Amino acid sequence: MSESRTTTVAVIDADAGELAAKVAALSAVHGVELRIRAASLGQLLTHPGFPPDVVVIQQREGERVSVNYKIRVCRLADARVIVISDDGHELAPDVGQLMTTVNSFAQAVALIAS
Repeated sequence: MSESRTTTVAVIDADAGELAAKVAALSAVHGVELRIRAASLGQLLTHPGFPPDVVVIQQREGERVSVNYKIRVCRLADARVIVISDDGHELAPDVGQLMTTVNSFAQAVALIAS
């Protein structure tokens, strides 16, 4: 008998409306436990459920903390990182091997669900 495993997920997005939409979408995915919803890296890191299995990051214009730093911190905690990069945020060369880049949240969900 095969035992199904639940994947714990955190979503970080500074846009409250987009964060709510992502939370709703992930809550409907079988085998996914949405553990953390955060508007900032500080909220993510101080949540008692950190680290999850996967962190989905959507970087917004004007954020104080770079996406590169967010990726590095999450990987140090052994969380898999998926970055939604549809707006040209520049990723440092060394973080390329630390995360997976997708063009949309739907692609991130598909990766998590697979």
